[in-house]
Amino acid sequence: MTTTFRNAVFQVHWFLGITAGVVLALVGVTGGMLSFEDEILEALNPGVMTVEPAGRAALSPSALMERVAAARPGEAIASLELSADPSDAAMVGFAPRDGGRRGERRHVDPYSGAILPEPRYQEFFRTTMRLHRWLAVDDVGKQIVGASTVILIFFCVSGLYLRWPRRWGSLRTWLALDWKQKGRNFLWHLHSVVGTWMLVAYLVMSLTGLWWSYGWYRDAVNAWAESGAPTRAEIVPTADRGTPPALDIDAAWQAFAATAPAWSTASFNLPKDDGALSFRYLDADPAHERARNTLSLDRWTLAPVAHERYDDGSLRQKIGGSMFPLHRGSFFGTTGVVVFMLASLLMPVFAVTGWMLYLDRRRRKRTVATTAGALAALPAAPPAPAEKPILIAHASQTGTAEQLALQTAATLRDSGCAVEVKTLGALKPAELDGRRLLLVASTFGEGEAPDSARAFLRQLQDRPPRLARLRYGLLALGDRGYRDSYCGFGRELDQRLHHAGAQPLFDRVEVDDNDPAALRHWQHHLGQLSGNTDAPDWRAPDYRRWRLVERRLLNLGSAGGPAFHLALQPEDAADLQWQAGDVAEIGPRHSAARVDAWLAEARLDPGEMVTLGDVREALADVLARSHLPPAAPGTPAQAVADALRPLPHREYSIASLPADGSLQLLVRRMARPDGQPGIGSGWLTDGAHIGESIDLRIRSNPRFHPPADDRPLMLVGNGTGLAGLRALLKARIAAGHSRNWLVFGERNAAHDGFHADELMAWQRDGHLQRLDRVFSRDQPQRRYVQHVLGESAEKVRHWIEAGGAVYVCGSLEGMAPAVDAVLADIVGRDALEALAAEGRYRRDVY
Repeated sequence: MTTTFRNAVFQVHWFLGITAGVVLALVGVTGGMLSFEDEILEALNPGVMTVEPAGRAALSPSALMERVAAARPGEAIASLELSADPSDAAMVGFAPRDGGRRGERRHVDPYSGAILPEPRYQEFFRTTMRLHRWLAVDDVGKQIVGASTVILIFFCVSGLYLRWPRRWGSLRTWLALDWKQKGRNFLWHLHSVVGTWMLVAYLVMSLTGLWWSYGWYRDAVNAWAESGAPTRAEIVPTADRGTPPALDIDAAWQAFAATAPAWSTASFNLPKDDGALSFRYLDADPAHERARNTLSLDRWTLAPVAHERYDDGSLRQKIGGSMFPLHRGSFFGTTGVVVFMLASLLMPVFAVTGWMLYLDRRRRKRTVATTAGALAALPAAPPAPAEKPILIAHASQTGTAEQLALQTAATLRDSGCAVEVKTLGALKPAELDGRRLLLVASTFGEGEAPDSARAFLRQLQDRPPRLARLRYGLLALGDRGYRDSYCGFGRELDQRLHHAGAQPLFDRVEVDDNDPAALRHWQHHLGQLSGNTDAPDWRAPDYRRWRLVERRLLNLGSAGGPAFHLALQPEDAADLQWQAGDVAEIGPRHSAARVDAWLAEARLDPGEMVTLGDVREALADVLARSHLPPAAPGTPAQAVADALRPLPHREYSIASLPADGSLQLLVRRMARPDGQPGIGSGWLTDGAHIGESIDLRIRSNPRFHPPADDRPLMLVGNGTGLAGLRALLKARIAAGHSRNWLVFGERNAAHDGFHADELMAWQRDGHLQRLDRVFSRDQPQRRYVQHVLGESAEKVRHWIEAGGAVYVCGSLEGMAPAVDAVLADIVGRDALEALAAEGRYRRDVY
């Protein structure tokens, strides 16, 4: 119910945003332009709205009015406004002509009585005001602006509801604007954070703006304000005193000044009947430009009969009588005007970012629909006899996760796997046991689940089922700009599933802002899962050129596949930079002999030039890095090139540091089902010659970077997993951190002691406090790294309690789950999950 309601609020929010947003942007900009209208006009009109006293004596009010009347014969003067500032012009109001509602108002020199010219640029601000209040189209525009103002109130409330973060008590979460955000995340971040900054201003502006849109609203506000007013004493009229004396304007002003000695501006409306004389004035330091006081004088005696002061009113009266200052922000002083002006000028930000987010969402939905169509067009692959289809579930807020889930499904189906794609919200955790599940989970807001996945997560939290037979892989989407909440939902989902007993197919893959390298790593796992490691990359790496400078067999006579130490150097020395734990993506090639054989069978010239995109290359070079199709003699070279599919990348843990002067790998030559060497390992260990160019790209792997401090570090691995552990040890030794413990397993000590001399030297020199090398086949009963950990349980517990970290690198099948189970037995499953959440238990397994 909550998710459905939230989705409904979101849909209404964005629909109104792309409709009323443009109107609100125009109203906001025009309102911002009007914020300092008086000050701007005054600055642009010297000698009109202000005058130069130059030692002159100001005319008395009556003399001033007489001179104005002489200059405008036949026109009745209705009001006079004077300022206590000697440099301000006076203002004279004339009676309306021909039954009009308002008469003309003109600035007058208070020292000479001369009527001053009309202020320049006044019409510009009048037009701006008409646009602001009714879009310059009278009643229709007034209704549109009124409706948009109501919508702005909805935006404030719904926007607050939609972005309400899990850590709602953190001011930084609410108000910090992170300029490191990118793409769609930055747009959403800008939209929501700036909206939060200005939330109060927008609510005040909208609630007061309705005053000019709807009479019923104005009446309601007035009734509310008057209900809080103190009871006033009724003024009892005196007996009829006959015809009032002639109006003495100067005497009336003197009486006013005697009662209200400290005023900044005062306005006197000439009476139309025998009523009291009324003055409206502002104090010398008024709360705002509408904080007016009213003083009524007896017509006969000029004695005060009523004095209503703004400062004496109740809060309700002040609010009810201050709609314009509240709307403009001047109710809160000059700072309020500036804040409200900025809020108004920022209104287009929401229209622009809202539209950009909407268009991006439309684009993503089109992409998802296209991908879904392509998936539907693929021939259905029958499931394996004893296995259900691989279930692919996505939790998406904007469509990205859904798109990647469909791409995942297409890749697996193309590899012959049966798949089923569903929204995570449509699943129940208890139904997943016994399945293979691939999850694509985006993180929304500050580490929260997308709306569609909240119910699923709640079920995992409230009623966690036992999922011991569930095997899952997780692709977590996030943005590192959110720091603490990066991939927050994906991480929580991973932890909840693991806590329920589910077993990972591979370690969680985290994607920073759609990072193509992380997505290639996900596709690498898909290849391992499907058994088809030849599927083309969704997006090929941007390779750099490196040279193979060393290749050395490490396990001569081994019962396992041959393992080699390789060293590569970049053509550009600037590429010699990475961190321990990072991964090398290799672009494999076919050997020259295999390419030549194919060309001979196809009867094509290896040097013939073909065009790929904007690049001209020899056909042999293109074939070397592509899947080789069946040779068809007579096919033109360009047609062959156009039909080629590039070979996918291969990933290898880096075994060295940049300070070593080369990028070093530990690669075991793998065999394909037909007995041929693996594409990547075969190229590196046999096909490529020393000195030959290698396509390589370094992928940052921050989840396996070493600890920054000198805490105890336990390193556990087997086989070629030693590569990543070797780089970590090198980094620790270079940093002077010696509390290191390596547990490494292979087959036979006589043949598989990879880098044995180096490891022994590190132990001898005190860089390795403990070294356990275990060889599974050197005794009748098989013995592996997990056995060493179990036998050293007390020591393991001591290292962890001392703040130590555990890093595991190597085989996902067999070694990694067994090590995980032993560690859970030693410290407890909850404690092990806590270690993982703290970053003290990390794995790089494959």
